[in-house]
Parts: sequence; structure tokens; C-alpha cells
Amino acid sequence: MTIDLEALYIDLHQHPELSFQETRTAGIAAQHLRDLGLEVEEGVGVTGVVGVLRNGEGPVVWVRADMDALPVEEQTGLSYASTAKGVDPAGTTVPVMHACGHDMHVTAMIGAVERLVAERSDWSGT
Repeated sequence: MTIDLEALYIDLHQHPELSFQETRTAGIAAQHLRDLGLEVEEGVGVTGVVGVLRNGEGPVVWVRADMDALPVEEQTGLSYASTAKGVDPAGTTVPVMHACGHDMHVTAMIGAVERLVAERSDWSGT
């Protein structure tokens, strides 16, 4: 299975979510991991997702990605710029954007897992 990583990145960039509110993002990540054949657990630490790819005996390697966005208004002028709003812990509605690249973190993690799945014959472990 090949995932359109550019489309995934753009989608995540357009739909940022504040910390502990990343239900959409977590759902997307979990579904992609399931589609790749991983064992998936959701709701870890509130909105976290854990995917396990077992491939025989060998080392255990952890690949992680942050998902949360910041309460910042995007002013990049990108055609896919975020116009999202969220509610912060104080109950205030704020603009939200991926100002520090967590949309790319998730995209890169999904891409890395896709590659590991595709090249299972070249490695072993978890």
C-alpha cells in the first residue's frame, strides 16, 4: 500500500488540533497504521496512538511523532494554510496552526512505517 504523503501532510496542516484534542489527527494516524497491517492502540495518554509492527526476532525500535498544534494564527499565505480555531484550556477560542512541524512529524512517521512494511524481508525485529 502506498500513501500519498504530500496529500496527508496538506490535510494535517489544514486541520491542526491543540494538545490533548488531536482526535482527528490520531484517528487518521491510527487508520493509516492499521491499513499498513500494524497492531494499533488508541487513547494512550488521552489522544496518543501506538502502532506495533512485529517482524520476527530482533531489536525493538521506536519511531515517534508529535501531533499537537499551537494557538497561533497562520500568516504564511499558503494555499493550504490553516484557518482552524480551537478552544484552549482556559476556554478561549484561539486560532490554531502547525507552527513547529508536527504535521510533518506525523507524515514522516507514516512514511517511515510504510517503508518498513514494504521492506520487511530486509530486517527483523519489532
